[in-house]
Amino acid sequence: MNDDIITHAEAEALLPAYQAGTLERGQMRALHQHFKECETCRTRIRLRRAVATPSRTFEAGLTNPEIQKQVARNRDLLVKILVLMLFGWLVWRLRR
Repeated sequence: MNDDIITHAEAEALLPAYQAGTLERGQMRALHQHFKECETCRTRIRLRRAVATPSRTFEAGLTNPEIQKQVARNRDLLVKILVLMLFGWLVWRLRR
């Protein structure tokens, strides 16, 4: 593979390594040059990033102590709301 010009097939083969950050400098330059000319590959890498990013963010959020506190508060609030709804339903049932 020439460092300056790569085919579309070569670019597609390099996309997983590009996303993982394991490409050599010459491959990276050639792929970036290909991105300038190929809308299909630009779109494909954007989609890969969009799909990969939320899961990383979500996993990182779960280990964040502040997020864990918020989840616990929301869970406690939800339990209280459900207990109140059950109590209200029981009162309504008994009055009928």
